[in-house]
Amino acid sequence: MSGLARISVAVAGAAVVFSIAFLPTVFAHEGHGKPTGATFDPNAPKKVSEATAVAIGLQTAEVDFGNVEDVVRLTGVVAARPDSHFAIAPAFPGVVRSVAVQPGDTVRKGDVLAEVDSPEAAKAVYDVQRLEAEIERLLAEATRAESQAAAAEIEAPAASKGAEIAEAEVERLRTAGESVAANLLAQRSADALKLRTEASLRGVAVTQARAEVESLRRQAAATKSAADALRATLPPQQVGGPVAPGSLRFLSPVDGVVVSRDALIGQGVAAGATLMSVGNFTAVQVQGEVPEALVQRLAGADNATVRVRSGSGGELIGEGVVRFLSPVIDATKRTAHVLIDVDNPSGALRPGQFVDLVVVLNRNDAAVVVPASAIVREGPLQFVFVREGDGEDVTFRKRDVATGVRDDRVVEITQGLVPGDVIAASGAFGLSQLRGFVAVDATQAANAIPAPAAGDGHGHKH
Repeated sequence: MSGLARISVAVAGAAVVFSIAFLPTVFAHEGHGKPTGATFDPNAPKKVSEATAVAIGLQTAEVDFGNVEDVVRLTGVVAARPDSHFAIAPAFPGVVRSVAVQPGDTVRKGDVLAEVDSPEAAKAVYDVQRLEAEIERLLAEATRAESQAAAAEIEAPAASKGAEIAEAEVERLRTAGESVAANLLAQRSADALKLRTEASLRGVAVTQARAEVESLRRQAAATKSAADALRATLPPQQVGGPVAPGSLRFLSPVDGVVVSRDALIGQGVAAGATLMSVGNFTAVQVQGEVPEALVQRLAGADNATVRVRSGSGGELIGEGVVRFLSPVIDATKRTAHVLIDVDNPSGALRPGQFVDLVVVLNRNDAAVVVPASAIVREGPLQFVFVREGDGEDVTFRKRDVATGVRDDRVVEITQGLVPGDVIAASGAFGLSQLRGFVAVDATQAANAIPAPAAGDGHGHKH
């Protein structure tokens, strides 16, 4: 079990006397055990009452082996993911007819957000319908031209074959010599030439018909592209019943929350003016800057784990991974931009919020570790408070330590502690501010009490 898992409030069995710094030394009465007294010795053990332990937040932990990580600390700003925050704006000018939501409303993808009446949108709808009719006409013409081309392709071989037969007949008559009348040969030659011409014209007709088919299909495709582009400027109209041609109905593009609303009913709006914004923040991005001196350490940190905290040493509010480290160093700031993807199901991370980032590069799972809150610094020295004794004799004694790698959770101890030691895991700084105690010999205590002045026995002089 790790030391962090063994944290317990150090109050049970520790209801002992503690002398506050500004009170005089107090000695035990006779018959109540060995007297004790306060001391200014910073290395003297500390005895803590139950109330004081609660006041300083004293908790203990048993030192054990655990994991400590090599980390890089950065700061960043939370931002919405680019694909999850949307501005709702019309592509045409118009007048706001209705708004169905308010800032803070939860919406589902496809919910109606607002409606805008726009004459220009009505014209766009008419133009789309006109273009669609033109597409149908062009496709019909293409079909007709294709039928003509197919017919020409069938007739062309027959015409060519007839020309070949006529030409063969002319050749036969020509080889017959003087037995064939000249006028018959001339007639057959003219017929063969006419058939060859018709066959050639059939071939040209086929080529022209095919070209016309291709032209009509290209025109239909271009017209369809124009219709699709114009239709894309119109919001979907399929939700909530029929919509008039000049009415623009805007639907939520995501499951999320309405972040802002700028539109008022009856307000005229220009094309591109934002009516409202909708976002989904269950996942966010944190944008940070890596100092040039640390860029090389993070060069291979793609997909490295990142812990996100609300402030230096603050509450852990999310975990993510490194998405992108820019290969470019900003010439002015001397930093490289880093993007971190963070899941945010609880909504604790809000766009615009400043956070601290801990990028985990490596980890050691066999180090002697203590919570970072257990370490107290005093100039160049570092120390912890080790619990000693049992029951009413529990004290906390200062012990110097040498530290190694530290992250945002624990510190590696290289000298000064061993597994099994019990330390003050939190409230250690409060302990350092308390006065220690020393045992006082009874004879010394008696000598330290001044004798009463002569008098009436009440310390008054006659």
